[in-house]
Amino acid sequence: MKMKTTLIIDHPWDKSFNHALKNSLVTELKDNHIDYHLVDLYKDGFNPILETKDLATYQAGLSSDPIVNKYINILRDTDKLIIIFPIWWYSCPSGFKGFMDKVFLDGVAFHDDGSGLKPLLNIKSAHIFTTSEQPTEGLRQRCGNAFEGQIITTLKDIGIENVYWDNLGTISALTDRERLNFIASANRTINACYE
Repeated sequence: MKMKTTLIIDHPWDKSFNHALKNSLVTELKDNHIDYHLVDLYKDGFNPILETKDLATYQAGLSSDPIVNKYINILRDTDKLIIIFPIWWYSCPSGFKGFMDKVFLDGVAFHDDGSGLKPLLNIKSAHIFTTSEQPTEGLRQRCGNAFEGQIITTLKDIGIENVYWDNLGTISALTDRERLNFIASANRTINACYE
């Protein structure tokens, strides 16, 4: 079975820079004839809150939420992930955090037999593209490794060996040219994966 790239975006405003980046990357994937899935957490109406009913089947790796089951099937058909979101309060928005909580289930993304996590997915790499109001270096200093620890460690725990993070800091103060340069760089980064 031919695997696909999955692009996940977590931003509520479709006119945002995050969506402009997503649109450009989707165009690149299409132009290069790369099979892909697009997961737009807001457009899909994804509920990130882990509710009591979710816990009833959590340990069995099951969900009663049809959108979660759709996402599980998408991840099983994925070998590369592209993730886009703004950094709010030194972390990802609630949508992507809820995605990890509700979709990266035991029996789906990993199995824990008591001797450590055993990855169950075939995702080889993940590229995370974020934006922030703070400069990237300031962000690293302010929150230490909290952001990288939360996201990157989680992705590695489910077996994604190669995880890359590119942040566009001071987003509000940048010129259009600087923003376009980041998009061009992201396109080159993704294209290099398929050469």
